[in-house]
Order: sequence, then structure tokens, then C-alpha cells
Amino acid sequence: MTSISAVQMAPFHKWDRNLFLIILAVISFGILAGFVPDVMAHMAGGHVPFAPIVHVHAAFYLGWLILLTAQMSLIRSRRVGLHRRLGLLAVVMIPAMAILGPWTGIVMGRREFGTPDGDPQLLSVVFLDALNFTVIASSGLLLRADPVAHRRLMMLATIFITGAGFGRWLGGPLAKLMGGGPVVFYLENYSGVLILVVAMALYDLRTRGRLHPLVAAAMTFGVADNGIACFLHDLPAWKTIADHLLGH
Repeated sequence: MTSISAVQMAPFHKWDRNLFLIILAVISFGILAGFVPDVMAHMAGGHVPFAPIVHVHAAFYLGWLILLTAQMSLIRSRRVGLHRRLGLLAVVMIPAMAILGPWTGIVMGRREFGTPDGDPQLLSVVFLDALNFTVIASSGLLLRADPVAHRRLMMLATIFITGAGFGRWLGGPLAKLMGGGPVVFYLENYSGVLILVVAMALYDLRTRGRLHPLVAAAMTFGVADNGIACFLHDLPAWKTIADHLLGH
């Protein structure tokens, strides 16, 4: 796989350093813009109180962003050995996050059931987002000897778990502007994700003239996964399954 990458794409471009920093900054902004008001509303008593697992879930996801930032900083400072050693944390964090996302969704789904905050069918988004992250991040970890694929897959994995952050502040206005339906539900949840994925693809087409085949496959898988999550959300059969998972 490394030989394919070397033939088809230059491993580095002078704009790469800025690209990944910009994407990380947009991700951080999207998450803060979405979750800070949400946390404040919960603290003010405007929603069902958070279960303790929510704080564990948030700590791991924040830890992942900190790890990604540290790894990028180490590469920029050419401290490759420390980058590789620190990257072993991902071996623990990826499976932990794969479990924490669905677990948190079920716990909070049970608390919110029958309240204005409740949406049992949203478990489709929670489960498939966890699958998306796990598959793409694990692939990036396995391909760490291929710098072109590794950097992009780890960034893509992170992008695909930002839907909840972007959706909290982009979703409402989009829904009001465009109405309802599965396409609107997709944009409501994943418009920010889609913009970042397209931006990464356009960047590689501009700077390399092509996409790394494994990265293109991951992009396709991720966007399709998001689409399936939205499709399931509106299925009556899924509502029955989701209610059962929440104990109803």
C-alpha cells in the first residue's frame, strides 16, 4: 500500500501543514459552538440532566482532540519518535470511544424517553457514527507506515464524529429554511461533516491531482454510513427496534 501511495501521490506538499491545522480549528470551533450552549442549557435546567456517562464520553472525545493536536504538533516539530510512541494511546482510545458513544446514547435515550428531548430513533445516528469512527480510525492506525493515508484517515475519523457538534447550531437553521424530509435530516446532522470531507477531497485534487485510493474509499464509506443512519432514522421498523433497546 505504501508503494501505491508513493507512486500516485507526493507524501508532502507545502500547504499540508496549514490544511490540517485549519481543519482542526474548524472542528474545534464547530464542537464548541454546538456543545457549549447545550451544556449551559442543561445546567440551567432546560433539558433532562446529563447522566455521569456523558461526562466520561465527553472526556474521551476531548482527549482524542487533544491527542490529535499533540500529534500534529510533534510532526510539525519533527519529533517523529515521540509521535509514534504517543500514537499508541489510540490503541486504547479507539475501542473505548467505540463503546462510549452507543452506551451514552442508550443511557441518555432512556432518560429522555417520552420527554421533549427524546428521539429514540436517533440511536441510528449514534451507532453508525461510532462505526464510522472505529472503522476509519482503525484503518488509519493500521496504515501508519503510509503517511499520506495515515494523516488523512485519522483526520477523517475525527471529522466523522463532529456531526453532533455542527448539527446543534447548523441543524436548526437548516431545518427551518428547508423544511423536513430525509435529505434535510441528513444536512441537519451532517452538513458540517460533508463540507470538511469535500474540502479535503478538493485539496488533494488541487495539490496532487488525485485522491489516495484508500482515502477515497474511506470518504465514500463515511458519507454512505451517514446516509444510512438518516435513512434508518425514518423507518418505522427502526423505531420499534430503538424503543426496545431503550427498554420500551
